[in-house]
Amino acid sequence: MTAASTTQSASSLAELLQNKASAKEIESFLDALSPSGRLEQVLSITGAGVGRLYHAVADAPPITLEEFIPQSTQGTLIYEGRNSLPMFTRFQKRFARGPSGEIVGYNHQTMSFFTGPGYFVVKPPSGQGEHGKELLFDYTERPSFIPEGWPPFKSNESGFSRLVYRNMKDYCRRVARGVIVGKAYELDVDRKAYFSLTLPT
Repeated sequence: MTAASTTQSASSLAELLQNKASAKEIESFLDALSPSGRLEQVLSITGAGVGRLYHAVADAPPITLEEFIPQSTQGTLIYEGRNSLPMFTRFQKRFARGPSGEIVGYNHQTMSFFTGPGYFVVKPPSGQGEHGKELLFDYTERPSFIPEGWPPFKSNESGFSRLVYRNMKDYCRRVARGVIVGKAYELDVDRKAYFSLTLPT
């Protein structure tokens, strides 16, 4: 069965994952939807399904920084997120480009008062090793700037922040236009925690 016939017969992203669809089939299905439809489909994948999505797109082409956050982006770009945790599964990751071109981000969610903003620096795929094709969110590096209107910087090494963000790195794979899926590591140890990010517009 071709990618076109598979995606035409599928009614949902969940069905594609259940049928072990390829990365190309998943991309074709999501790219054919409106931004709101794409967001609805990706957010419908919860729990272990987020991990299945990550593994399903293992052979997807790498995503570039330009595709993820175009240089023309003004201000803050918001991605809607869903994680694989049993509670507090909805969140946002918010991104901005600095004067030097550096891309920074933080986590916007209901527990931020407890965990802190969880600042990180976005880095392009390295081309090397197990995660060579994957976008990196590096929580171990302090951003060179904090955009106006964002929360005050708080170190990921202090207070309750260290319980969540200390020594963490997220590796992210491209799923479709405006969609990525990531996996969290702490000191290069797999945390068995996954998340999806989708542009709402």
